[in-house]
Amino acid sequence: MALYRKISVWWKGIGLVILAFLAFYGAIRLYYRLTDGFSIENISSDFSFQPQWQIRPLTAVELRETKTALNQPYRYLGKGCQSYVFLSDDGKYVIKFFKYQRFRLQPWVEYFPGIDQYRKEKIEQKWNKLNVFVTSWKIAFDYLKDESGLIYVHLNKTKELNIELTIYDKMGFRHLLNLDEMEFCIQKRATPLEDVLKEFKMAKQNDRAEKILSKLLGMIVYEYQRGIGDNDHALLQNTGVIDGQPIHIDIGQFILNNKYKQPDFYHQELFTKTYRLRRWVKENYPQIEIFLDAQLEQIIGPAFNTMQPKFHAHWEIAEELKN
Repeated sequence: MALYRKISVWWKGIGLVILAFLAFYGAIRLYYRLTDGFSIENISSDFSFQPQWQIRPLTAVELRETKTALNQPYRYLGKGCQSYVFLSDDGKYVIKFFKYQRFRLQPWVEYFPGIDQYRKEKIEQKWNKLNVFVTSWKIAFDYLKDESGLIYVHLNKTKELNIELTIYDKMGFRHLLNLDEMEFCIQKRATPLEDVLKEFKMAKQNDRAEKILSKLLGMIVYEYQRGIGDNDHALLQNTGVIDGQPIHIDIGQFILNNKYKQPDFYHQELFTKTYRLRRWVKENYPQIEIFLDAQLEQIIGPAFNTMQPKFHAHWEIAEELKN
Protein backbone atom coordinates (compact mmCIF):
# COMPACT_ATOMS: atom_id res chain seq x y z
CA MET A 1 0.00 0.00 0.00
CA ALA A 2 2.84 2.40 0.86
CA LEU A 3 4.50 1.63 -2.47
CA TYR A 4 1.23 2.26 -4.28
CA ARG A 5 0.88 5.66 -2.58
CA LYS A 6 4.46 6.57 -3.58
CA ILE A 7 3.83 5.59 -7.18
CA SER A 8 0.54 7.51 -7.16
CA VAL A 9 2.23 10.64 -5.79
CA TRP A 10 5.02 10.26 -8.35
CA TRP A 11 2.57 10.01 -11.25
CA LYS A 12 0.61 12.98 -9.97
CA GLY A 13 3.83 14.95 -9.85
CA ILE A 14 4.67 13.95 -13.43
CA GLY A 15 1.14 14.90 -14.45
CA LEU A 16 1.45 18.34 -12.90
CA VAL A 17 4.79 18.91 -14.66
CA ILE A 18 3.24 17.91 -17.99
CA LEU A 19 0.24 20.16 -17.42
CA ALA A 20 2.52 23.04 -16.45
CA PHE A 21 4.59 22.49 -19.60
CA LEU A 22 1.49 22.36 -21.81
CA ALA A 23 0.12 25.50 -20.19
CA PHE A 24 3.44 27.28 -20.73
CA TYR A 25 3.64 26.10 -24.34
CA GLY A 26 0.03 27.13 -24.93
CA ALA A 27 0.69 30.58 -23.46
CA ILE A 28 3.66 31.03 -25.81
CA ARG A 29 1.61 29.95 -28.84
CA LEU A 30 -1.21 32.29 -27.82
CA TYR A 31 1.26 35.15 -27.42
CA TYR A 32 2.64 34.64 -30.92
CA ARG A 33 -0.85 34.30 -32.35
CA LEU A 34 -1.90 37.58 -30.77
CA THR A 35 1.30 39.53 -31.49
CA ASP A 36 3.01 37.74 -34.42
CA GLY A 37 6.07 37.83 -32.18
CA PHE A 38 6.35 41.60 -32.53
CA SER A 39 8.05 43.65 -29.83
CA ILE A 40 10.07 46.84 -29.83
CA GLU A 41 13.12 44.80 -28.84
CA ASN A 42 12.74 42.66 -31.95
CA ILE A 43 12.99 45.68 -34.28
CA SER A 44 15.76 47.46 -32.33
CA SER A 45 19.52 47.10 -32.74
CA ASP A 46 22.74 48.39 -31.21
CA PHE A 47 24.74 48.41 -34.45
CA SER A 48 27.62 50.79 -34.92
CA PHE A 49 27.89 52.81 -38.14
CA GLN A 50 28.28 50.57 -41.19
CA PRO A 51 29.78 52.53 -44.13
CA GLN A 52 28.64 49.91 -46.67
CA TRP A 53 25.03 50.60 -45.67
CA GLN A 54 25.17 54.36 -46.03
CA ILE A 55 22.75 55.85 -48.56
CA ARG A 56 23.02 58.98 -50.64
CA PRO A 57 21.44 62.24 -49.41
CA LEU A 58 17.77 62.69 -50.29
CA THR A 59 16.70 65.19 -52.90
CA ALA A 60 14.33 67.96 -51.84
CA VAL A 61 11.41 66.11 -53.44
CA GLU A 62 12.34 62.84 -51.73
CA LEU A 63 12.72 64.56 -48.38
CA ARG A 64 9.31 66.22 -48.73
CA GLU A 65 7.57 62.92 -49.50
CA THR A 66 9.42 61.16 -46.69
CA LYS A 67 8.22 63.73 -44.17
CA THR A 68 4.68 63.48 -45.53
CA ALA A 69 4.77 59.70 -45.22
CA LEU A 70 6.05 59.86 -41.64
CA ASN A 71 3.72 62.62 -40.45
CA GLN A 72 1.03 60.15 -39.36
CA PRO A 73 0.57 56.99 -37.27
CA TYR A 74 1.13 53.48 -38.63
CA ARG A 75 -0.82 50.36 -37.73
CA TYR A 76 0.27 46.73 -37.83
CA LEU A 77 -0.34 45.12 -41.21
CA GLY A 78 1.60 41.85 -41.15
CA LYS A 79 4.99 40.22 -41.23
CA GLY A 80 7.28 38.62 -43.76
CA CYS A 81 10.37 36.47 -43.42
CA GLN A 82 12.58 39.50 -42.87
CA SER A 83 10.43 42.30 -41.52
CA TYR A 84 7.36 43.56 -39.69
CA VAL A 85 5.10 45.76 -41.80
CA PHE A 86 2.88 48.69 -40.71
CA LEU A 87 0.36 50.64 -42.80
CA SER A 88 -0.01 54.42 -42.67
CA ASP A 89 -3.33 55.89 -41.56
CA ASP A 90 -3.93 57.37 -45.01
CA GLY A 91 -3.39 53.92 -46.57
CA LYS A 92 -0.73 55.17 -49.00
CA TYR A 93 2.48 53.88 -47.40
CA VAL A 94 3.96 50.96 -45.54
CA ILE A 95 6.95 51.05 -43.20
CA LYS A 96 9.07 47.95 -42.63
CA PHE A 97 11.39 47.10 -39.73
CA PHE A 98 13.85 44.22 -39.68
CA LYS A 99 12.94 41.20 -37.55
CA TYR A 100 16.19 41.18 -35.61
CA GLN A 101 15.30 38.12 -33.55
CA ARG A 102 16.09 36.10 -36.69
CA PHE A 103 19.66 37.34 -36.62
CA ARG A 104 20.40 36.93 -32.91
CA LEU A 105 21.86 33.93 -31.13
CA GLN A 106 19.58 31.62 -29.21
CA PRO A 107 20.18 32.01 -25.45
CA TRP A 108 21.73 28.57 -25.07
CA VAL A 109 24.25 29.34 -27.85
CA GLU A 110 25.07 32.73 -26.36
CA TYR A 111 25.75 31.52 -22.82
CA PHE A 112 26.58 27.80 -22.98
CA PRO A 113 30.22 27.24 -21.93
CA GLY A 114 32.82 25.46 -24.04
CA ILE A 115 31.40 26.26 -27.51
CA ASP A 116 33.32 29.45 -28.28
CA GLN A 117 34.22 28.43 -31.84
CA TYR A 118 30.66 27.34 -32.62
CA ARG A 119 29.32 30.58 -31.13
CA LYS A 120 31.76 32.63 -33.23
CA GLU A 121 30.71 30.81 -36.40
CA LYS A 122 27.00 31.34 -35.65
CA ILE A 123 27.55 35.06 -34.99
CA GLU A 124 29.38 35.42 -38.31
CA GLN A 125 26.74 33.40 -40.13
CA LYS A 126 23.87 35.49 -38.79
CA TRP A 127 25.69 38.76 -39.45
CA ASN A 128 26.41 37.76 -43.05
CA LYS A 129 22.77 36.83 -43.54
CA LEU A 130 21.59 40.15 -42.15
CA ASN A 131 24.14 42.03 -44.26
CA VAL A 132 22.73 40.38 -47.40
CA PHE A 133 19.23 41.65 -46.62
CA VAL A 134 20.32 45.17 -45.61
CA THR A 135 22.52 45.42 -48.71
CA SER A 136 19.54 44.38 -50.81
CA TRP A 137 17.50 47.28 -49.39
CA LYS A 138 20.34 49.62 -50.34
CA ILE A 139 20.49 48.15 -53.87
CA ALA A 140 16.75 48.71 -54.19
CA PHE A 141 17.06 52.34 -53.12
CA ASP A 142 20.11 53.03 -55.30
CA TYR A 143 18.93 51.32 -58.49
CA LEU A 144 15.26 50.27 -58.20
CA LYS A 145 13.55 53.08 -56.34
CA ASP A 146 10.68 53.36 -58.83
CA GLU A 147 10.49 49.61 -59.47
CA SER A 148 10.05 48.96 -55.74
CA GLY A 149 7.90 51.95 -54.82
CA LEU A 150 10.56 53.01 -52.33
CA ILE A 151 10.35 56.39 -50.65
CA TYR A 152 13.24 56.10 -48.20
CA VAL A 153 15.57 53.63 -46.52
CA HIS A 154 17.27 54.33 -43.18
CA LEU A 155 20.06 51.80 -42.59
CA ASN A 156 22.43 53.59 -40.19
CA LYS A 157 21.58 55.43 -37.02
CA THR A 158 21.39 59.21 -37.40
CA LYS A 159 20.68 62.37 -35.42
CA GLU A 160 19.04 64.63 -37.97
CA LEU A 161 15.65 62.98 -38.59
CA ASN A 162 14.15 64.17 -35.30
CA ILE A 163 10.99 62.18 -35.96
CA GLU A 164 9.05 60.29 -33.32
CA LEU A 165 6.74 57.86 -35.08
CA THR A 166 3.58 56.45 -33.53
CA ILE A 167 2.86 52.82 -34.35
CA TYR A 168 0.15 50.44 -33.14
CA ASP A 169 0.97 46.75 -32.81
CA LYS A 170 -1.29 43.82 -33.70
CA MET A 171 -3.04 44.03 -30.33
CA GLY A 172 -3.65 47.77 -30.73
CA PHE A 173 -1.05 48.92 -28.22
CA ARG A 174 0.60 52.27 -28.98
CA HIS A 175 4.38 52.66 -29.24
CA LEU A 176 6.58 55.70 -29.92
CA LEU A 177 9.71 55.15 -32.00
CA ASN A 178 12.70 57.46 -32.30
CA LEU A 179 13.36 56.87 -35.99
CA ASP A 180 16.95 58.12 -35.77
CA GLU A 181 17.63 54.94 -33.79
CA MET A 182 15.77 52.52 -36.08
CA GLU A 183 16.58 50.74 -39.35
CA PHE A 184 13.56 50.85 -41.67
CA CYS A 185 12.26 51.49 -45.16
CA ILE A 186 9.15 53.22 -46.47
CA GLN A 187 7.34 52.05 -49.61
CA LYS A 188 4.23 53.12 -51.43
CA ARG A 189 1.42 50.69 -50.73
CA ALA A 190 0.65 48.45 -53.70
CA THR A 191 -2.21 46.11 -54.55
CA PRO A 192 -1.00 42.47 -54.72
CA LEU A 193 -0.60 41.24 -58.29
CA GLU A 194 -2.76 38.19 -57.59
CA ASP A 195 -5.67 40.42 -56.53
CA VAL A 196 -5.26 42.59 -59.64
CA LEU A 197 -5.28 39.58 -61.97
CA LYS A 198 -8.35 38.12 -60.25
CA GLU A 199 -10.12 41.46 -60.63
CA PHE A 200 -9.32 41.57 -64.36
CA LYS A 201 -10.52 37.98 -64.76
CA MET A 202 -13.84 38.76 -63.08
CA ALA A 203 -14.26 41.83 -65.28
CA LYS A 204 -13.18 39.85 -68.38
CA GLN A 205 -10.49 42.43 -69.03
CA ASN A 206 -7.85 40.04 -70.31
CA ASP A 207 -6.12 42.75 -72.29
CA ARG A 208 -5.39 44.68 -69.09
CA ALA A 209 -4.03 41.56 -67.40
CA GLU A 210 -1.78 40.89 -70.37
CA LYS A 211 -0.53 44.47 -70.30
CA ILE A 212 0.45 44.15 -66.62
CA LEU A 213 2.30 40.89 -67.27
CA SER A 214 4.09 42.39 -70.27
CA LYS A 215 5.25 45.33 -68.14
CA LEU A 216 6.37 42.96 -65.39
CA LEU A 217 8.50 40.86 -67.73
CA GLY A 218 9.96 43.99 -69.31
CA MET A 219 10.87 45.38 -65.89
CA ILE A 220 12.61 42.18 -64.82
CA VAL A 221 14.57 41.84 -68.08
CA TYR A 222 15.67 45.47 -67.86
CA GLU A 223 16.97 44.80 -64.36
CA TYR A 224 18.94 41.80 -65.59
CA GLN A 225 20.41 43.90 -68.39
CA ARG A 226 21.68 46.34 -65.74
CA GLY A 227 23.27 43.51 -63.76
CA ILE A 228 20.58 43.32 -61.07
CA GLY A 229 19.12 39.98 -60.03
CA ASP A 230 16.40 39.08 -57.55
CA ASN A 231 16.62 35.70 -55.83
CA ASP A 232 12.96 35.89 -54.78
CA HIS A 233 11.06 33.24 -56.75
CA ALA A 234 7.67 34.07 -55.21
CA LEU A 235 6.97 36.46 -58.05
CA LEU A 236 3.18 36.39 -57.77
CA GLN A 237 3.10 36.92 -54.01
CA ASN A 238 5.81 39.58 -53.88
CA THR A 239 4.76 41.73 -56.82
CA GLY A 240 2.33 44.61 -56.40
CA VAL A 241 0.66 47.07 -58.75
CA ILE A 242 0.45 50.86 -58.40
CA ASP A 243 -1.47 52.83 -61.03
CA GLY A 244 -1.08 50.05 -63.57
CA GLN A 245 2.65 49.61 -62.95
CA PRO A 246 4.10 46.44 -61.37
CA ILE A 247 6.55 46.90 -58.48
CA HIS A 248 8.61 44.68 -56.19
CA ILE A 249 6.95 44.40 -52.77
CA ASP A 250 9.74 42.31 -51.27
CA ILE A 251 13.11 44.05 -51.60
CA GLY A 252 15.21 41.68 -49.51
CA GLN A 253 16.99 39.51 -52.11
CA PHE A 254 18.53 41.76 -54.76
CA ILE A 255 22.06 41.05 -56.02
CA LEU A 256 24.42 43.14 -58.15
CA ASN A 257 26.51 41.08 -60.57
CA ASN A 258 27.44 41.55 -64.22
CA LYS A 259 26.73 37.87 -64.86
CA TYR A 260 23.03 38.78 -64.92
CA LYS A 261 23.71 40.75 -68.09
CA GLN A 262 24.51 37.53 -69.96
CA PRO A 263 21.41 36.36 -71.87
CA ASP A 264 22.07 32.64 -71.29
CA PHE A 265 22.25 33.27 -67.56
CA TYR A 266 19.28 35.57 -67.17
CA HIS A 267 17.11 33.51 -69.51
CA GLN A 268 17.36 30.61 -67.06
CA GLU A 269 16.79 32.97 -64.13
CA LEU A 270 13.70 34.42 -65.81
CA PHE A 271 12.30 30.95 -66.57
CA THR A 272 12.77 29.91 -62.94
CA LYS A 273 11.40 33.18 -61.59
CA THR A 274 8.20 32.95 -63.64
CA TYR A 275 7.68 29.18 -63.23
CA ARG A 276 5.25 29.37 -60.28
CA LEU A 277 3.47 32.36 -61.82
CA ARG A 278 2.88 30.31 -64.98
CA ARG A 279 1.46 27.43 -62.92
CA TRP A 280 -0.88 29.82 -61.13
CA VAL A 281 -2.03 31.35 -64.44
CA LYS A 282 -2.65 27.89 -65.90
CA GLU A 283 -4.82 26.88 -62.94
CA ASN A 284 -6.55 30.19 -62.18
CA TYR A 285 -6.49 32.35 -65.31
CA PRO A 286 -6.06 30.11 -68.38
CA GLN A 287 -7.39 32.84 -70.66
CA ILE A 288 -3.97 34.56 -70.53
CA GLU A 289 -1.75 31.45 -70.39
CA ILE A 290 -0.93 31.44 -74.11
CA PHE A 291 -0.05 35.14 -73.99
CA LEU A 292 2.32 34.73 -71.02
CA ASP A 293 4.10 31.74 -72.57
CA ALA A 294 4.43 33.53 -75.90
CA GLN A 295 5.98 36.55 -74.19
CA LEU A 296 8.51 34.37 -72.40
CA GLU A 297 9.36 32.44 -75.57
CA GLN A 298 9.91 35.72 -77.37
CA ILE A 299 12.43 36.79 -74.70
CA ILE A 300 14.15 33.44 -74.10
CA GLY A 301 13.90 31.90 -77.55
CA PRO A 302 13.21 28.27 -78.53
CA ALA A 303 15.04 27.02 -75.40
CA PHE A 304 11.97 28.10 -73.43
CA ASN A 305 10.17 24.92 -74.53
CA THR A 306 12.79 22.57 -73.05
CA MET A 307 13.92 24.48 -69.94
CA GLN A 308 13.48 23.27 -66.38
CA PRO A 309 13.40 25.57 -63.32
CA LYS A 310 16.50 25.79 -61.11
CA PHE A 311 15.44 26.91 -57.66
CA HIS A 312 18.23 27.85 -55.28
CA ALA A 313 18.84 29.45 -51.92
CA HIS A 314 20.34 32.93 -51.67
CA TRP A 315 23.80 31.59 -50.74
CA GLU A 316 23.69 29.09 -53.63
CA ILE A 317 23.18 31.78 -56.26
CA ALA A 318 25.91 33.83 -54.60
CA GLU A 319 28.29 30.88 -55.04
CA GLU A 320 27.21 30.40 -58.63
CA LEU A 321 27.85 34.05 -59.42
CA LYS A 322 31.45 33.67 -58.24
CA ASN A 323 32.20 31.11 -60.94
